[in-house]
Amino acid sequence: MRDPNDPNYKPTDYRLIGMILCGVAVVLFAYSAFSHRWLENIYFNDGRLGFSLIAFEVCDKDDCKATSTFALIRDLQSRVTRKTREEDKPSTMFAPAGVVTMAASLFALIALGAAVFFAYKRKRLSWRTPPQMLALLFIMLALLAGCLFVAKKPGGYGAVGVGPSFWAFAIACVVGIAGSQMLHKYLKPLDPDVPEA
Repeated sequence: MRDPNDPNYKPTDYRLIGMILCGVAVVLFAYSAFSHRWLENIYFNDGRLGFSLIAFEVCDKDDCKATSTFALIRDLQSRVTRKTREEDKPSTMFAPAGVVTMAASLFALIALGAAVFFAYKRKRLSWRTPPQMLALLFIMLALLAGCLFVAKKPGGYGAVGVGPSFWAFAIACVVGIAGSQMLHKYLKPLDPDVPEA
């Protein structure tokens, strides 16, 4: 074990690992934000149906038709009758949760990209809210909204399940949190009592 009081002691530099983790999160957030495979049923007749964060798409072989989640919920609500069970009624939280998830994912993507840039340039930031902290904030918001989006999906249990975009989003959140925390010590202002990494 190395002695941190040794004058020749130099802490291990994890900057590159943090940059790689944040870079992976950026790619996965970009994919999950725009893919129609957040929620899907690939066994729907001879085609498939799926949700992105802001749209609903039905594909019959190569012919696909898309509509916004807001329009879909309005259409489903117009079909609700007095006999419709409470659990089968479409949730008004579904579409807004998707929009918030997408916006938070894109803001997290930008913040993580900025953190990677400043870490690569070896810049110390004295900002009140630096990009790595903004990334954490937006990832947490995206996690909450993303879970609400999945929980409030229309069609009840079994209509659609989570698809690859959801799993990409989940991985992006985990590696984004880890990467931004790793980069924090390389981006925050130096503490005169702590040796520089």
